Amino acid sequence: MVPGQRTQGEPGPAVPETADEVPQGAPVEAAAAAGPEQGEEPATEPPAPPHPTAPVGFRPRPRLPRRGGPMVRMGPWAPVAGAGIGLLLGLIVVLFLAPAVDTFDQRLSLVFVVLGLTLLGAGGTLLADEVRLLRRGAQAAEVRASNAGVIAGLLNGLTPARLLITASAFVLLLSAYVTNGGV
Repeated sequence: MVPGQRTQGEPGPAVPETADEVPQGAPVEAAAAAGPEQGEEPATEPPAPPHPTAPVGFRPRPRLPRRGGPMVRMGPWAPVAGAGIGLLLGLIVVLFLAPAVDTFDQRLSLVFVVLGLTLLGAGGTLLADEVRLLRRGAQAAEVRASNAGVIAGLLNGLTPARLLITASAFVLLLSAYVTNGGV
């Protein structure tokens, strides 16, 4: 038993129910403060504070931990910008190789190079975004057993970035095949 703790059988301290009742051992000033004497106007008293175990009217919002940086993905135009850079690089390649191109299959090969570099630019941008998000997730995980899941996510699954990079690799391989004449 803890000192000062009540048990079920013991009654609690007597609390006066109204302002007119005064406990027996109370001083005279308490009796005078308890209620107005006859002939006096009752004074307006402030309401009593709520009991310490009374329900709270509102719950304070918990503070959320601050992250190191914003978890913002690249914008929706980032793959388009990457494709534009790939297209620009493809056009530069065409300008450098244009004087050496004579036959139809060589011109077709240049078209495939431009298409492959454009797809590679868009896929590279998407892949950079994917890797950045997975690295942030791995940093937030802080070395725990689920890191195996993050690494497996990098190795498994077909994402749009991987699909575009695979398609660009195929188109660039097709470009080389067309140039060699199907040998």
